Amino acid sequence: MSQSVAKIGWKIVGGVAGAVAGSVASKAVTLAYKKIRKSDPPLSPVHPDTAWVDAISWAAASGVAVGIGKLTAERLAARRWLEATGSLPPGIRELE
Repeated sequence: MSQSVAKIGWKIVGGVAGAVAGSVASKAVTLAYKKIRKSDPPLSPVHPDTAWVDAISWAAASGVAVGIGKLTAERLAARRWLEATGSLPPGIRELE
């Protein structure tokens, strides 16, 4: 596989994996927030009438969940790429 085709392929695979995982994580953290806080997450955390504790707890929970979800999906995609092609995806360096 040529280097430019591999780069494009990895951008598509990694991007799709990250986007899907981000969406799933966002839905999951919304459900968890509702269950734990017994209320919906703030519609607009930046709105001046949104309480700071609500805005910060929502930002922290959603940021962590989406970040971990995307990292997990991209790592799995990189492993599958390695298994399928025999080499790491473009831009991922060997550990030293």
